[in-house]
Amino acid sequence: MGTLYVVATPIGNLGDISIRAAEVLRSVPVVVAEDTRVARKLTDHLNASPRLISYHRHSPKSVLERIVALLADSDAALVSDAGTPGVNDPGAELVSRAVAAGISVSPLPGPSSITAALSVSGFPFDRFTSFGYLPASSAKRRVRLREIADCQTVAVCLEAPHRLVDSLSDMAEVMPERRIVVCRELTKMHEEIWRGTVTEAKAHFVSPRGEFVIVVAPDETTKPESDTYTDEEILMVADSLRRDGMSTRILALVTAERLGVSRREVYQAIIGRE
Repeated sequence: MGTLYVVATPIGNLGDISIRAAEVLRSVPVVVAEDTRVARKLTDHLNASPRLISYHRHSPKSVLERIVALLADSDAALVSDAGTPGVNDPGAELVSRAVAAGISVSPLPGPSSITAALSVSGFPFDRFTSFGYLPASSAKRRVRLREIADCQTVAVCLEAPHRLVDSLSDMAEVMPERRIVVCRELTKMHEEIWRGTVTEAKAHFVSPRGEFVIVVAPDETTKPESDTYTDEEILMVADSLRRDGMSTRILALVTAERLGVSRREVYQAIIGRE
């Protein structure tokens, strides 16, 4: 039985490839790639010559099954176009299928545009919420942006250059004075890390180029969540999260994570009702 190596690859600067990732990409006979043209540039840079198999969100199920069958006898590496596989790309489906088939899956951690943007945001983020790429439709995008505006943690979203202006316009309608950090072309030659309000960002980015990661600060006018919930409100959320067979301890943990309050506070509310 082979091993599927989940390999994080550079988000721009090829010098960010880890030593271990380079060794694996040189040693495995097969690399499963979101775009084989992008993967070939990296393998050529590493003087590696694996067979490349294309697997993306539009690939038929037969390709997925062929890769899983191959892993029965051979190691393979999974890479995305950039960053960590499975984050905003179809790699998670392959990992899930490999796990179900009893295949060993091993992570090779490394670059991620989300964590890179968070690390330079200056916002505290012991917790954060990733919203992925914003929807292309303005109506759906505004719904998502309202979710981000109401988010009680630092929020991160991704956007393509041809939609950034429209997205910032919609964002300005929803939360005009919210502080954000807009990261453009992270780790690349024209890297830009811009800080300000949404309204200021809308005025700044008039002809955007490159890939963007937007980090949104939580609403500073909102009180900490741990001070805002009554026992009744906690129990309402707990009831919505309860599943058959779930223990009180696990229910308290899941509810506490959802609300951002202590597990002890939730546990006492639950057992107080019981």
